[in-house]
Amino acid sequence: MAGDPLDVLLQVRRLAVDGARGSLADCLAAESTAADQVHAIEAEIATETTAATALTADDAVVEAFARWLQRMLPRQRAATDALLSAEIRTKEARAVLAAARAGVRAIELMLERRAEERLAEESRREQAALDEVAQRAGPVPP
Repeated sequence: MAGDPLDVLLQVRRLAVDGARGSLADCLAAESTAADQVHAIEAEIATETTAATALTADDAVVEAFARWLQRMLPRQRAATDALLSAEIRTKEARAVLAAARAGVRAIELMLERRAEERLAEESRREQAALDEVAQRAGPVPP
């Protein structure tokens, strides 16, 4: 006999949850890496800015800083854009995981309701059998 379609569907949905969890983990790792890159660039800019604005810095240091900063700003924008993209992908992955979990829960609820219906039907049958036995036995003498 083939497996219960709802049980099979539940297994498929649970696999979807596992896949969504894996995707979310990948997105979180990418987001963390992107955030680290942004923070590293910002820290480097802050360090270089402090050095260039020190009272002991001469014009050559300030000019070198200006050239360096022109090269760093596009890198900073690119890193920030990468972080924003990673955050968007993470939010999407969270939504996919939530939907997959909801799908699993829906099937679990269907299975629970079906089990409750089976129990209620068994109780009805047992009560009907008891009622039939009682009718056959006739009235109970006083």
